[in-house]
Amino acid sequence: AVEASVDPEYGRRHCDLFLDLPSKRDYPDYYVIIRQPIAMKTIRRNVKAHRYANVTDFHRDWKLMFDNARTYNEEGSMVYDDACVLQRALEATLSEKTGENFTTPMGTQSPLPAAFSAALQQSAASGTSVAPISPGATFASNGVASPTAPVPADMHLHHKRLNFPPQDAQTLREQIEAAPTDGLHDVLKPYQEWPFVRGDMYHWIPTLNRFDETMADAIEKYKLSGLQESDFDHSTQQTLVSMLHFSRLLLENCINRNLYSSVDRLDSLLNTSDPEVLECTLRLLLRASQRWSYQRDLRANQALMSARLMTLADPWHTKKDIVPHADKDTAESAASHANEFRLLADDKNTNLLKAHGGVVRYQFFRTAEDVQQMEAEGAAPVDSIAVSLDTRKKTGDGGSHRRTPSKKSHSHQSDAGRQSSTLSEGLVSIHTPVCDLGLDHTAGVSAQMRQAFDKLVAQHNVPRAHHFELRHRIYVALAFAAGDSELRYALLRARIYAAAILSQLMNEREFKNAFLSREPNFTADIIGVLQPEVHAPLSVQTAVFLALESLLKQRSEVSGAYVALNASANHGVLMFILRKAFTDVDGPPAFPYELMSALYFFLTAMANNMNGGQLLVSAGVVPVFVSALKHTHSQQLRSIGRAAKLLDYLISSTSSTFPAFCSANGITTLVDRIHSEVMSAVAVSDANPEAAADLTSPVTLPRFPDYPKQLYRRREILAAEQIYLLKELFKLLTHLVQQPSYNDRLRNLVETTLPQTLRTVLNYPAAFGSNVYGMAISISAMLVHNEPTSLPIIQEARLPETMLENLEKHVPYNSDVIMNIPGALGAFCLNDVGMEQVRKSNIIGSVLRVFSDPDFVRILQEGDVTGSFGASLDEFIRHFPTVKDQAMDQIIQMLKDVLAMGEADSPLVRLNPGNTFLLRTAEEEELKSYYDDFYGMMLESVTTFLEGLLEQRAHSELFMERGGWDLITRAIKSPLLPFGFVKSRTFESLHGLSSTLLDTSAEGVFRSLFKVISEYVVEPVSSDNQQTWTVSKYLELANAAALSEEEYKAAHIEIHRCISCTGAIALATYLINGSGGGSLARCIKVIDDVLPRDEFKQLVGMVCDAYCNGIQKAVAIEHVISTLPDAGDAKQTEKTQSAKGKETEGSLSTQQAQPMDVDGSASVIEPYKRTNFVNLGEVAIAFTLEAGDFIECMSNSLRLSTAEDPGVPKVIAEEISDTIVHFVLNMLTVCRNAERTIVGAQLIDQAMVAIMKAMVYVRHRVYVKLRIFVRFIEEGGLQQFCELLESTWDWAATVPPPPLSAPEGTTGDSKPLPIDPDAKLRKALETTLDSMLSILSFFLDGEPIMECPEYPILVVDHDDNRRWFRAGDLIVGLRLMALPTLQKIWESPLLVYSNSGLMQTFIACLGPIISAQHEARTTGALPGIRRHLPNLLEGHTPHSIRRRTEQRLTSPLLSNAFEAFDRAIGPSQTSGQSTTEVEPISLYVTELVNMGFSNEEANTVLRRYSNNLERATEYLLNTRLAERSRRALGAEGSVSADAQPAPTTDDDNAQAAATADD
Repeated sequence: AVEASVDPEYGRRHCDLFLDLPSKRDYPDYYVIIRQPIAMKTIRRNVKAHRYANVTDFHRDWKLMFDNARTYNEEGSMVYDDACVLQRALEATLSEKTGENFTTPMGTQSPLPAAFSAALQQSAASGTSVAPISPGATFASNGVASPTAPVPADMHLHHKRLNFPPQDAQTLREQIEAAPTDGLHDVLKPYQEWPFVRGDMYHWIPTLNRFDETMADAIEKYKLSGLQESDFDHSTQQTLVSMLHFSRLLLENCINRNLYSSVDRLDSLLNTSDPEVLECTLRLLLRASQRWSYQRDLRANQALMSARLMTLADPWHTKKDIVPHADKDTAESAASHANEFRLLADDKNTNLLKAHGGVVRYQFFRTAEDVQQMEAEGAAPVDSIAVSLDTRKKTGDGGSHRRTPSKKSHSHQSDAGRQSSTLSEGLVSIHTPVCDLGLDHTAGVSAQMRQAFDKLVAQHNVPRAHHFELRHRIYVALAFAAGDSELRYALLRARIYAAAILSQLMNEREFKNAFLSREPNFTADIIGVLQPEVHAPLSVQTAVFLALESLLKQRSEVSGAYVALNASANHGVLMFILRKAFTDVDGPPAFPYELMSALYFFLTAMANNMNGGQLLVSAGVVPVFVSALKHTHSQQLRSIGRAAKLLDYLISSTSSTFPAFCSANGITTLVDRIHSEVMSAVAVSDANPEAAADLTSPVTLPRFPDYPKQLYRRREILAAEQIYLLKELFKLLTHLVQQPSYNDRLRNLVETTLPQTLRTVLNYPAAFGSNVYGMAISISAMLVHNEPTSLPIIQEARLPETMLENLEKHVPYNSDVIMNIPGALGAFCLNDVGMEQVRKSNIIGSVLRVFSDPDFVRILQEGDVTGSFGASLDEFIRHFPTVKDQAMDQIIQMLKDVLAMGEADSPLVRLNPGNTFLLRTAEEEELKSYYDDFYGMMLESVTTFLEGLLEQRAHSELFMERGGWDLITRAIKSPLLPFGFVKSRTFESLHGLSSTLLDTSAEGVFRSLFKVISEYVVEPVSSDNQQTWTVSKYLELANAAALSEEEYKAAHIEIHRCISCTGAIALATYLINGSGGGSLARCIKVIDDVLPRDEFKQLVGMVCDAYCNGIQKAVAIEHVISTLPDAGDAKQTEKTQSAKGKETEGSLSTQQAQPMDVDGSASVIEPYKRTNFVNLGEVAIAFTLEAGDFIECMSNSLRLSTAEDPGVPKVIAEEISDTIVHFVLNMLTVCRNAERTIVGAQLIDQAMVAIMKAMVYVRHRVYVKLRIFVRFIEEGGLQQFCELLESTWDWAATVPPPPLSAPEGTTGDSKPLPIDPDAKLRKALETTLDSMLSILSFFLDGEPIMECPEYPILVVDHDDNRRWFRAGDLIVGLRLMALPTLQKIWESPLLVYSNSGLMQTFIACLGPIISAQHEARTTGALPGIRRHLPNLLEGHTPHSIRRRTEQRLTSPLLSNAFEAFDRAIGPSQTSGQSTTEVEPISLYVTELVNMGFSNEEANTVLRRYSNNLERATEYLLNTRLAERSRRALGAEGSVSADAQPAPTTDDDNAQAAATADD
């Protein structure tokens, strides 16, 4: 159902993006946001391995995959919508097939909790244990808040880019974590601006956890789940403001911002009565709402949050209260106050607002439910409408605003002002001046607000649902009445921020209906505040710009905003503010940091919005920004950097920007400013030589085991503002020189100070940092590529020489530097001087050393660094072939260095051992989340690099000649490979590289892989020729603490032998299956050329034997893992064992040998042992799966010969057939020797899967692999299978039947039934028997044999004679062999009380026998099966059969089967005559003759195919094509001999042999 779902518009499958997991290189944050990644490929593997106990488990994994997609992707995206479509299709199908309801909500998971403690320890390496975020941080799939689940301990960030924090930032983080709660404000107060370079949110997770805990305590203390009832104390208020402010700075200046997830705390803080806390909360919410990853959390709370935000953003009725009095109190006309925001933002209007604005105006509708609730709570029966009308009479201001009460609201009134005896529902209007409320004016505003609130609530019986809005109205009225401008401005800013948040949370239609319908001119009105004559406070202007940034998301508001700003005019308000911001070249900033930041955010949004960039350029913003580059004041550096960044945006997006930039002398200004900043940085670096030396030391990764307690601190020589400015200036210049259309204007750059400036940068890598260093290399290369004649000038400036010298000493820790080096080398080699410089240097070898340097492990995981570097180096070598040999020698040396890092005693083990060894202590279990697979990542980087490098056949041939692939295969023999190697990204990259090399030298690829397999596939044996690693001994390895040091080392050697062998087998399987190009049969022929035939047969046999041994370990340990209870189940386990009167005794090995009691319970073990069990299971199961795929691949290679693919030579096919048959027989032997336990039953069940894989081909058609199957029959395989089925059935019959059907847990006397101790064993045996009967019914059906393409052409050797294979004879013989076993099962009482599914499978075995399917061509050589039916059914009539199974006849399938009994028994008992051959239909014969075939051929083929004209035609055509192919190739014997037409006389063996020989 999932795969069939297709987009009707584009014709693409919805499931295509779900087949594989996302690339960790392209989407590194996916594996941080998503806790349990899963793809359809994973689900297929689980199905294949029978890991789903029921349909619910199967559905759970699908649901997890869809939830992951909706979590990571934005709502409305293609992936999000595809997930919803596929989930509906899947659940509809499951519900239809099972009869159960599988429909579930389509919500999203939370991206991550704020308290990501495990990730904190992994990435930030904090030694302090920080408690996780409190409930509410995560959200369940249905969007409802749920308690925070603990982060899995094995949450790894292996492939995540981590920017190490500067030392000052790390020091601040430690201060925050160590400070007491009342001291947080003192620590955070100095940081009103962001003082560091752009950071990484991962390093601030402990800080966010601390903030979250502090906010939670404040919310609980002041009961902010509802309206705040008491004021914050001064310390708490300052702490909250500081934390909210600093959290916003983090969101604005850090990457990985989606880690912030304390939105629920902010939701609670909206209930505060403190205006400063409210404003800070709204600003943080606004910043969060501007990223879609936060919007999901906000939308989870949107139902409640939006209502409060709407209240905060609602109009204040200022126009109605104030405008009529404007002419009397001010010199300005009333028209000037038509804009409410201008009226409120101008301080000159304070007295006017005080005189006429202090009125509480509010209306609400009291519903019947409100009345019932309030009466239940004992509310006083006051008629609110009457009171409110009376109040308006007293004030004399009620006439113009009086509303007519509804009849319903007056139903209990006799006259106005009189109280009714009961509360009534209806419209309630409150219009009360603050001065009439009798407030204590000596108290603060918050206290007065609560007094007024209590009085109005009691007076008007206001329901709780309206308390928040009423309180806000009171606050506004008090701000006016008190003449408190600061409070009014704070509430005004809150109003603007609330509206901006709503514009982010709502789509265009929702925002228009919910908000703009109330304030249609909101955008234009707030822009009016920016006019110079308004004199609005800068804080309000800041709020306006932040709101405009959000409003640009609403398309309906964009054009209105541009018009109100007069954005395209040089004299508009926007240009006025910009000029004012950059007026004084040498002076401090004209505006504070907050306003400059808000202005920058708005301009950035405008530059990226529709037509916004063009309007800015038209208004003349480019000369303003160019002039900004000339500012020299230290406090202007960040603003200058932002001006450079905006110029970069505009130049890249608007074609008219670059001419304006040149006209303003921008190029010269930019180059001069870069030179000035570079020289300033050099002076600082020269003054701090020790810091510069420290930065070049190769220490960027903490060493294990101090990793959790140690973090590398990046010391910065330059100030953060200067670093930021340098980066933006170099980015702007880089993008300019990379644009070919600008070359004419940039030709003279080499004649400026730029070459000398670049050389200075390359001489001071520590001072400028890796980013600027990489851009300097890129600019140097682009200058030459754009104007090759400038190379001598650059060489004269000694720029190439300087770069080569410095890179040979040390390569900076930056991916951009690495990727830019090949391009720079290509530029410098354009003349002989440069070529000689490069050849004499060891630059390529120096750069390649990064692959074996642990400090570069994470850097090389960023994006597609290694692949791009390999492609760039490939291009360099192709253009300059004289360096090919030198480069390839250095690549081979690099591989040897990587091999050395994979040794057991390499520095990597001391750095971080990774997930490669068994745990022995609880401490190691606690530290396992810090283990990084450094060697795997190193190997992945190397193989990805080589895959990009070796795309050219000439390079790959040279690589193979130098033994490069042999070194790669040696690398996968490393003892540092992780337990889950074949599921890792490392293995995927190896697969990609091997596929690339297969086209070049398939022989070399397979030879190396098979060498590893043959060396490692054989398990070691002891001196007495017994296996060293039996199942019980393998399980004992989980208790690694009990092993001696020698045993521990030996265990790891053998475990990693298995891991390496698994990897080699998996690679070989993938390549043989045709992933490297070419058919499977062709790959087999290549292997036959690589290995002597005996060795190849021996190799396949060794893999088969290893599978027989490995499957026993895999099944046993998988069973142990499934029976291990969680640590939290310890008490429950003890109670269960006590109730049974049992006590677990013995050592761990005893528990492992008997891993569970009869009811499935097991003792709780230490967590580190559990981890060892899981790791050992992963190794054993992976080997079994990959070896099974290899065996299946070998059996699949025996395919039919066609003109396009001659197939496998017959000699090879026979040898493979013999080996596979031997494997199947061995599997049957293993099953016969299995212990009579649950593990034994599961082993037999898994063996049946392996047998089916070996003998059945499953693709678009399902059929028997006839070559193997015939040999299997000849070797007595079916008899052994039937004997195994009988013995397994007898074993199942010895298991006591289940209790009689009754209500679960009770008897007729309402007494509890005893626990069924054999339930799990019975279930395992029923599953196993069902699998065996399914295989038997498949073989007895006959259709899979008839469907086999090889059937018409198969020739069998018998008694030195060759005769054509007859399927009918084989089918009859199979049924005769199976009849005794089926009769024994029929007579067994087990069939009566077994489940209905087992009965159905048994009937499926009998159906083809009874109906005599595919026996129509049977001759007298073998008797028909019908004559044997009386023996099977002796003593049973159809009626007695029905009575025998009357409790099982619940399925239509069974009813139909017994109807077949009725139809089949009669004629079979009366007629002992065998049937005759099918007579060809004359019409079909004529059609075939008309096609050009002989009459004899047509008759013979139609007999064989039972008059199936389509199959007969297909056979004859394939036969002709195969004959032509054989003649063209001059082939003799082998497969082509099998492809001859069938002889006309089946009984004439001599003629058949002669025809075949011909």
